[in-house]
Amino acid sequence: MKKLTLAFATSAILVGTALSTGAALADCQSDVASVRGELEEKGKALQAAIKKKADPQTLCPLFRAYATAESKWVKFLGDNKDWCQIPPQAVDNATKGAKKTVEIRNKICEAAANGGAAPGGGAAKPPPQGSMSSALGITTGYSLGSQKSGGVFDTLNGNALK
Repeated sequence: MKKLTLAFATSAILVGTALSTGAALADCQSDVASVRGELEEKGKALQAAIKKKADPQTLCPLFRAYATAESKWVKFLGDNKDWCQIPPQAVDNATKGAKKTVEIRNKICEAAANGGAAPGGGAAKPPPQGSMSSALGITTGYSLGSQKSGGVFDTLNGNALK
């Protein structure tokens, strides 16, 4: 009888532990959903702006918001890795991803602060052709409006007799 009572008590403890673990995992899932939902929302807004090829002034605040949401996600993973049974590799990967996001955010916001110029002082777009020769007063060739058509052997216009 003692063995039977001990067996029932042991199984009751195991069932209670399993139910509490299941309840803890359910609570963890609801917390994950709220933190992850914010990250996905910011990520979709950023992705839409990137697809539209938005300028750095538009992308900088979106990257800031995404980086903030990602840092909250990484903090959540680190704080709750035991409670939510998150593998250490997942936490490490999320941390590495957050560092890359911060690097990209810094470059984008630096470009936005420079008025759209590329980081490092370079121009965002190449300068227009002939700008250096114009500054030096050197002609680059014929201007388009000064060409005279005519001449017997003028075949550039498509008519040799014109």
